Amino acid sequence: MSTLEETKKPSLYDQIGHAFIAKAVAEFYKRAFADVMIGHFFFNSDINHIIEQQIPFVSAMLGGPSKYQGKPLKSAHKPFKIRLVHFNRRQVLMGEVLSDLTLDPTLRDAWLALEDQFRQVIINA
Repeated sequence: MSTLEETKKPSLYDQIGHAFIAKAVAEFYKRAFADVMIGHFFFNSDINHIIEQQIPFVSAMLGGPSKYQGKPLKSAHKPFKIRLVHFNRRQVLMGEVLSDLTLDPTLRDAWLALEDQFRQVIINA
């Protein structure tokens, strides 16, 4: 093993694991669909389709294999009037899911920080 390989830190994807990511994404969307503040964005949406799209997106975001084939984020969110308060609520829900599933707080915070980088792409109102 080379020195570079020895010092390379595992990605968040590697540290968290695909099974946990899939479980967290599914749980997040169950809560988001039912949420009084952001649930209306999902009316007439297929939760299973969204989960199937989001697992590869989140996996890639966390440093795993890049197999996302959905719409670009900006165009996917353009039809909705998403404001900062909605994005913040989304982050709260995801944080609760990751905590409830007992993800290490350091990994949880790193996951949320990566998602926070999409704030300006998603907010459009």
